[in-house]
Amino acid sequence: MALDAVSDQYGRSSAREALLVVESNEFARHKLKTSLRAPNREIFLAASANEGLAALPDLAPDLIFVGLELPDLPGVRVIDVFRERAAGVPVVALTEVPRVTGAVEALRHGAVDYIGHGEDRARFLQVVVRAMQEARSDRALQHAQQQMRDRYGFSRLVSQSPVMLQVFDQVRAVAPTEATVLILGETGTGKELVSRAIHDRSQRKDRPFIAVNCGAFTETLLESELFGHEKGSFTGAAGRREGLFEMADGGTLFLDELGETSLNVQVNLLRVLETMTFRRVGGREEVRVDVRIVAATNIMLESAVASGTFREDLYYRLNVFPIELPPLRRRREDIPLLMRHFLDEVAEEYNVEPPIIAAEAIDAILSYHWPGNVRQLRAMCERWVITRHRQRLEREHLPPAMTGAAQIAPETGVFPIDEQVTMKENTSSAMNQLERAYLYRQLKRCEGHLERTAKAAGITRRTLYTKMKAFGLDGRDFKPS
Repeated sequence: MALDAVSDQYGRSSAREALLVVESNEFARHKLKTSLRAPNREIFLAASANEGLAALPDLAPDLIFVGLELPDLPGVRVIDVFRERAAGVPVVALTEVPRVTGAVEALRHGAVDYIGHGEDRARFLQVVVRAMQEARSDRALQHAQQQMRDRYGFSRLVSQSPVMLQVFDQVRAVAPTEATVLILGETGTGKELVSRAIHDRSQRKDRPFIAVNCGAFTETLLESELFGHEKGSFTGAAGRREGLFEMADGGTLFLDELGETSLNVQVNLLRVLETMTFRRVGGREEVRVDVRIVAATNIMLESAVASGTFREDLYYRLNVFPIELPPLRRRREDIPLLMRHFLDEVAEEYNVEPPIIAAEAIDAILSYHWPGNVRQLRAMCERWVITRHRQRLEREHLPPAMTGAAQIAPETGVFPIDEQVTMKENTSSAMNQLERAYLYRQLKRCEGHLERTAKAAGITRRTLYTKMKAFGLDGRDFKPS
């Protein structure tokens, strides 16, 4: 990949670039300068750490190369010092004889890459391309996050895509009103995040926000979940139970996957939307609530209305203010931002260093069609943090579907360990800890429901049982109290 192509992609094709090379070996310094020479690029050479540190304020480098055999600051400590003094600037470690142990140590201290003096010019340029690309992605992410916070107050939505910025404008317009909102979009596009943003910018922000996935319940259970039930209304109803409408009183109720509901549930929902009253299952008393409805679906409701599986009157009652979320393939410019955001977020959760993404891997990631959208991207980032933390993620580490080697189901393979590998065969305690943390998170997300947990982790129930037993996990500990 040409350096100019990458620069164009990240919006900096004609800007000045400043590189700082800190290396005590004079021959290596000048060889590196020759290899890195390019238009619009300034290269400053320093023979010691002190000389390089002194040059930082005036040079304001975009990339720093530091030798690990400096007379005044030898070893990987030099990486720490330059990263501290030049926050946000990528650092590449230089060494006379490349060693695997040295590379790992340099990466642990925050270097974005590790390269030997004897490498050819193509390799040096490749390092610059990748380091610059990652730095620009980081800066763009920070800028986008700050822009979203300043302009919209959206702390969890990351985008610089024009089509998503239009969505944010719609959210900003409708949030202060009491209008019912219908969010449309494919699975995994972030419909719940948008619904939360609407709530957080509304007059109800200090009141409850309740979300329910309507597709996860049978008709009977969904009615009980939404409207509550009276004692004895069905087997197991030992007492009165409030439903989600009552819990959300004064706030916002987010009805996800509303297109999966039965016609009977739709009739009851229509009545609530029109009168804000309902009866609990098995009850006669009218319950009145004040709830704002935000609904979402991944199906075409017009087609469902035409086929008779969705009530036309309910559709018109919901479709007051529609917001359509674009799939990830229509906002590819957001992929580097989202990937950087998710990698950092997951790495912090697991208390490890995120992987370093090679330029060839980024090309494949950007070219992939992402059928599972943002949710799939985050799942893949979680997998990469678990399997490649503190290491480089190369193209060969990506799933075959991303590299064109084979076609597989897009949502499979999110669990990082092969189902055939037993716990006795995996002797890495660090990996075991990460596996346990991963399973713990999935069990918590699925509230101890084993079938849903196995599906979310991409493994069979039998494998889930085996791993839970090995890790001392009990699904009952995750059930709602």
